[in-house]
Amino acid sequence: MPRFRSRLLIATFPLLAVLGQACRKDRPQPQWDVDALVPLVKVSLSINDLVPDSLLSADSMGNVSLLYSTELFTLSLDTVLTAPDTSFRYTYALPFPGPVQFPPGTTFNTNDDVTQFDLAPLELTSLIVRSGQLDVVITNMMNGHIIGNVSLPGASLDGAPFQVEMPLPPGSPSNPSTTSASRPLDGYSFDLRGPGLNAVNSLATHLSYANSPDGSTISITNQDSLLATVSYHGIIPQYASGSFGTRSLSIDPSTAELDLFRNISGTIDLAQVDARLKVRNGIGVDARANLLYLRSRNTSTGNEIALNAPITNGPLNIDRAIDLGHSFQAASNTFHLGQGNSNIDQFLENLPDKIDYALDVTINPLGNISNGHDFLYHDSKLNATLEVEIPLRLIATNLVLGKTLDVDLPGSEDAHAWRSGTLHLFATNGFPLSAEVQLAVAGPNGQVISLLGPGGTVAPAQLGPGNTVVAPSASRVDFRISADQMNMIHHYGKLQATVVFNTADQGQHTQILESYRMDLQITLAANYMVNGDE
Repeated sequence: MPRFRSRLLIATFPLLAVLGQACRKDRPQPQWDVDALVPLVKVSLSINDLVPDSLLSADSMGNVSLLYSTELFTLSLDTVLTAPDTSFRYTYALPFPGPVQFPPGTTFNTNDDVTQFDLAPLELTSLIVRSGQLDVVITNMMNGHIIGNVSLPGASLDGAPFQVEMPLPPGSPSNPSTTSASRPLDGYSFDLRGPGLNAVNSLATHLSYANSPDGSTISITNQDSLLATVSYHGIIPQYASGSFGTRSLSIDPSTAELDLFRNISGTIDLAQVDARLKVRNGIGVDARANLLYLRSRNTSTGNEIALNAPITNGPLNIDRAIDLGHSFQAASNTFHLGQGNSNIDQFLENLPDKIDYALDVTINPLGNISNGHDFLYHDSKLNATLEVEIPLRLIATNLVLGKTLDVDLPGSEDAHAWRSGTLHLFATNGFPLSAEVQLAVAGPNGQVISLLGPGGTVAPAQLGPGNTVVAPSASRVDFRISADQMNMIHHYGKLQATVVFNTADQGQHTQILESYRMDLQITLAANYMVNGDE
């Protein structure tokens, strides 16, 4: 087969297709080696590629600061108050042999009792139920139709007390009848001061039995009895008040995720860091917290930095919320962290992706100073948030920014005529940082499949007064690409661009402005075989 070799520089690809079509008219087909120059990718990198836009703030001069907050820990309702499932048994039987007769409609037992809930160390005087259930089971060993009544004078909904009335079929000691009923307690208010309004954790309870007015006279002895079981299940408070006692709550060692630096690796030296630990208390108790430790952890490097600050060297006193009647006003306490009173700069320069902590919290450390007026609502919480403000004035050493680029190379993996060549990367750098640029073939998830070389360094932008950029720099970096790597690009369709920034003056902090960016254009200069395998 004849073969001709031509050295041409083609700026656009369509002409190659025309040549290819023309050649197909002849058999056998001649082949041409053509050097083609094809634009592949244009992309702009900005500070938003390092840090999400939602975390950035710029002043009137364009100086960028990073604002971030993350919740460290929360104490919620179930930490402070747990209402366990509880059952109470009430038995009625004659205290003498009998027999005693009861005509129809006769009430023969009335029992006013007090239900004592085991809520220690809490001493509650009132409770509003958000959700829960009361179950009643009554076993009848009397040979008559009985009407059972269970009511809670201390529990009301819209002013009406709770009540369950149950018809009980006849039974006997050897063959008793059993009747059950369930009622929701949602929305009920419990007065837990008892019948005398002078107790705690106590609910007035009324239980009575009557011979059915439609029945006949019944005769009972002390062998006949009635057994009632009243059970409270799944009680979740909407509101509770009383004295919550003095007690310590230990928060197990825990970890908070920190995604502030998820796109950053390398080393940074921050000129300034301001941080605040904000504690918001929506529970009506005074509290005292002891931070046993607070550590930043970089799982990529394995490095850990323990925070050394007043908040880790002594107790934190936390004010109580204010009860507004139907809602609450949370109390806020703020503890400031700066380079003057802590190592917060080293803590964050570690580029942590996790924060480890452990603490204990003491409720009412000074005792019952509210005189029994502690409270909580269902959505009451005590939580701590770490807020960070970092002006992006820094020294960068090997600060890495990576971005996955989609490449649409003409042809397909099975039918293309591209051979080896060179990727030309043209960089217009508007950052006051020099940058080493690396390229690699990337997989579907951005993972590196094959590195391209040799790469090179992009010059920093030109600086003027105040070390601000007055003009971007222009650079070109080349990368060789083999035939195998060309096939990989056709297969995966992605390149991974990695830019490693370094501050030009490693002794001088550089301010990053919102307008700074780096524009990249990648072109392919490669050998193309017309009438090859395309």
